[in-house]
Amino acid sequence: MYSLILNWLQARGLDDLASTLAYIACIFIGIVAALVVRKVSRKLLVIFFTKKKSDAAAMLVKNRFFTWLSNLAVPIFLSLVVADIGRHPVFWSRTITVLLVVIVIFLMDSLIRSIGDIYSMYEVSKTVPIRGALQILEILVFIVGAIVLISIFVDRSPVALLSGLGAMTAIVTIVFKDAILGFVAGIQLTANDLVRVGEVIEIPQRNIGGIVLDISLVTVKVESFDKTIVAVPAYTFISEPFVNRRGIIDSGARRIMRSFNIDANTVRVCDQDMVAKFQTMPLISEYVQVGMTNIGIFREYITAYLRARSDIRQDLTLLVRQLTAAEVGIPFEVFVFTTAVDLVPFEGIQSDIFDHIYAVIPEFGLRLYQRPSGYDAK
Repeated sequence: MYSLILNWLQARGLDDLASTLAYIACIFIGIVAALVVRKVSRKLLVIFFTKKKSDAAAMLVKNRFFTWLSNLAVPIFLSLVVADIGRHPVFWSRTITVLLVVIVIFLMDSLIRSIGDIYSMYEVSKTVPIRGALQILEILVFIVGAIVLISIFVDRSPVALLSGLGAMTAIVTIVFKDAILGFVAGIQLTANDLVRVGEVIEIPQRNIGGIVLDISLVTVKVESFDKTIVAVPAYTFISEPFVNRRGIIDSGARRIMRSFNIDANTVRVCDQDMVAKFQTMPLISEYVQVGMTNIGIFREYITAYLRARSDIRQDLTLLVRQLTAAEVGIPFEVFVFTTAVDLVPFEGIQSDIFDHIYAVIPEFGLRLYQRPSGYDAK
């Protein structure tokens, strides 16, 4: 193309300017042709893949993968034009190489982000998040790309540049300490499967609790119970204790462990009238015998009551016990697991159980212990 334009200009008497004008014309035509091919190829790629109406194609379009792929037409066409001209080969070689490296960097970055978006559509992404690993890969792509670009500008081997980075390691470690801690913690969170998207977590020392929305390389985004969003540094989950309720969800059971106090002055051995009354109660009629205490029969009644409830897990620990007596009475503890794991139904079951317990306590001649108030002095 260059020789044709040059001959055409020389034939018109432009011998002095023919070479320069032919040079400029070839570069201009090459750039215009490259941009046209870029636009056409991008539209064809988008039309071809969007016809399939797949989630993968939608994510590739969203992250501009086809845009960066079509951008490859620019350095390819320029290299063909420059090879035909044969002028300033070093300048154009470096320029085209730099352009090609930049396009490849962003093309790979777009592909990595598309993979992350596609993966997040599947249920497995909640149990095995890969966003942190993909972010590491993105960082490596940009680091390697930057080293290659610098090596092109200074005309040195990338290996020589890498060998000189060792002296900067100590300074970089000090300056970017927090970023490095977050980076390492993010890897540990993912590798050790400590936190997953959608799980309910609590960090008592920071008064943070809620649902995990997102896990990135350096932060974990949590939606608090009051619907506010909190960004927690990833290294917090490594350096401080936190509570993960995954075990509750996986087991399909949630624990009730609550105690109440019985007034010690109301504990007595059952007389004949009490025994006769207790023997009419269906849950404990076969258990009641002469000489038993009202608090012992009450404990057996609560145990039988819990075993009769369908919303209590019978295959897990079911325990009603006395704790050490103190100046506030005799502590009674209920230790069971419900079949409900969500907060609202769980609290409903727990409330129903203790509503019933508080209501039947007087039937056994017992009384809840509570500190005297102004009402008791009247």
